[in-house]
Amino acid sequence: MYPETLTTGHRVIWSLPEHLRTDNLVLVFHDAGSTVETVAEHYFAYLPEATTGLAIQAGFDATFGHSWFTTNDYQHPNFPEVISTAHRVFDAIDEDEYGTSNYASIQLLGIGQGAAVATTVLRVRPEAINSVVGLNGYVIENAMLAALDNGSSETTTDIAPVLWITTENVEDESTIYTHDWLTAHTRLTEAETTSAITPFLTQNVS
Repeated sequence: MYPETLTTGHRVIWSLPEHLRTDNLVLVFHDAGSTVETVAEHYFAYLPEATTGLAIQAGFDATFGHSWFTTNDYQHPNFPEVISTAHRVFDAIDEDEYGTSNYASIQLLGIGQGAAVATTVLRVRPEAINSVVGLNGYVIENAMLAALDNGSSETTTDIAPVLWITTENVEDESTIYTHDWLTAHTRLTEAETTSAITPFLTQNVS
């Protein structure tokens, strides 16, 4: 693992040293109250050889790490926090930071609250994202985000593929909304184990 503090002040960990990084990027988002080290240690191992992982540290301090939002309430997020989080992600791939914005592919992998980040980034910049992997996460229910949803795509090729992994048997309102949103706005594949991650990411490398 290769930690770095960006000029934006954000702390990140790369999966590869600079001279070995490829232009197929996988952004990795940790869960609420977790750390960038933990997510990198556990999930960089799932990345295909052709990709480079970039794990980004969330912006809010938590008891045992950091969180992306100050609440896990999928229905009542603090919208400025949501937009701030999206910009935190965009800062990590901005051309001023690394000298290039010409990534061949950008895929997102989020765990828990990090999956909410991944789907939010997809909603804000769908044209920039090749695919999303979410693990035991949720999609934020918010009218302003809903206004961004691409419900008018005429072909399935315009819609990002999403692998949604659920290893915990939880059925609540957030689960129902999440499934409905993913079904309506993505090409959804569902799985129950993390073994599906590597084949999915490999398939969606440009």
